[in-house]
Amino acid sequence: MALCYIQRVFRSGPLHPQPRILCLHGSPDGPEQYVAVMNAIFSAQRSMVPIDSCVIGAQHSAFLQQASYITGGVYLKPQQLDGLFQYLSTVFATDLHSRNFIQLPKPTGVDFRASCFCHKNTIDMGYICSVCLSIFCMHHKKCSTCGSVFGQAQSDASAASGQKRKNAS
Repeated sequence: MALCYIQRVFRSGPLHPQPRILCLHGSPDGPEQYVAVMNAIFSAQRSMVPIDSCVIGAQHSAFLQQASYITGGVYLKPQQLDGLFQYLSTVFATDLHSRNFIQLPKPTGVDFRASCFCHKNTIDMGYICSVCLSIFCMHHKKCSTCGSVFGQAQSDASAASGQKRKNAS
């Protein structure tokens, strides 16, 4: 919703604002929302809109870590919520130019794991459609997103070629 409003402001006149988005997050990530979230992240990146993230829940948010990293925003998970107003007013309320002059929290690391499109589970390794970049946790014959037909998986192909060699000799 925020990106739609920002685009309307960009197109409405000669003003050239420096928008940014702040996500205040308190619940766990929902892997079933991976595609929508990543589309929003890449849209913000294309529009040069940083996404700042303040996580107040028990767990870190892989989605918001990626969003802040990709768009050049700030990701922060305060250790104590007692100073939340101070974080909001100093880290997130400062304009983009002034951020160059203050000490911002350093990112500790970004969780780049993705969610598979078939089961919506978070995975470390998977199969990617080379046409539409859909991610799957197991090999399929056909992409369920764009319909592209896949070749044999490399592990299947090497096993099959090993069988052919045995049969040929």
